[in-house]
Amino acid sequence: MKFEELDICKTLKMAIHQKGFEEPSDVQAQVIPVALNGKDIVGKSKTGTGKTAAFAIPLIELIKPRQAFSALIITPTRELALQVKEEVVSLAKGSGLSAVAVFGGDSVSKQAQLLRRKPEIIVGTPGRLLDFISRGNLNFSKTGFLVLDEADRMFDMGFRDDIEKIISYTPKHRQTMLFSATMPSSIQNMIDTHLKDDKVFFNLSEDDSPVDEVEQYYIMLDKRHKINALQDIIGWDQNAKTLVFCRTKRTVDWLEEQLLRRGIQALPLHGDKRQSARNSILQKFKRSRGGVLIATDIVARGIHVDDIGHVVNFDFPEEPETYIHRIGRTARQGKRGLAVSFCANVRELEDLKRLAEERNADIRELR
Repeated sequence: MKFEELDICKTLKMAIHQKGFEEPSDVQAQVIPVALNGKDIVGKSKTGTGKTAAFAIPLIELIKPRQAFSALIITPTRELALQVKEEVVSLAKGSGLSAVAVFGGDSVSKQAQLLRRKPEIIVGTPGRLLDFISRGNLNFSKTGFLVLDEADRMFDMGFRDDIEKIISYTPKHRQTMLFSATMPSSIQNMIDTHLKDDKVFFNLSEDDSPVDEVEQYYIMLDKRHKINALQDIIGWDQNAKTLVFCRTKRTVDWLEEQLLRRGIQALPLHGDKRQSARNSILQKFKRSRGGVLIATDIVARGIHVDDIGHVVNFDFPEEPETYIHRIGRTARQGKRGLAVSFCANVRELEDLKRLAEERNADIRELR
């Protein structure tokens, strides 16, 4: 199947072609035709599968120009809100549709000014969306399309009540698409409450099976030797982008300083940095040939960079799902990648072996 075969307008096909897309990913091939028919959708999907285009293409095809706030896309982080908005804008080229992203950490007056232009598509984080609703800048009473992106992440961040409140401002007879990497009971309850009975469920995730495109390794080592091991990994391929995960903001800043002392420039990304700085850092990493980005989990969930070659768990992840999301940052769009986890004690090694057994994953010791 090719995008040319989809029942969409020529303008949208041209925008897709200009982005260099020819054949839909598995997620896109399954979701787009069903979404174009107006069905509610539940997609269990990991990151890096082309999920954004899967819901953006039907929205752009179905929405009519000059109908303000026709679609609402809710995301957990400002990074993801910006990424989704950029993808929507590129796909909507020539359609007459506009999209605006609203999120915390940026000027309220600046975003309010953009909303006064009555864009058709709104992408936003829960807190800022509720803020603008209370101010009267947003009215979703005629919104026909609702997308909940990375719903489990939003619940993990404590946004469940906010999401419920936002949904209450939208019409009941809307089309809803919900995407989540995991499906805990809390997400299932939301699905049962807010999506139509004839909704279509897609299990598009490989989270319950091995991540075949990622070679997974671990290194058992003393904490004092982590930086030496990281330096070795960075040196494997100077042209490969390396994403390093740390548990805290303090560790991110400390590690940046330690690598700089060794002549390695790394970009630090965490929640204490201003939004403009975070955007600049991410764009610099995207443009770099190789390069190292050190990040905490709270911001890394919204990172969408297709050519990350190595993922390093400098600090061992606390939850199995965190491990899956971390390594999912490499091997995107069918490419191969490599993930290395540093285990500093027996407990971390046992946790990793348990995860490998549960996921039927091949995680080998790197010697």
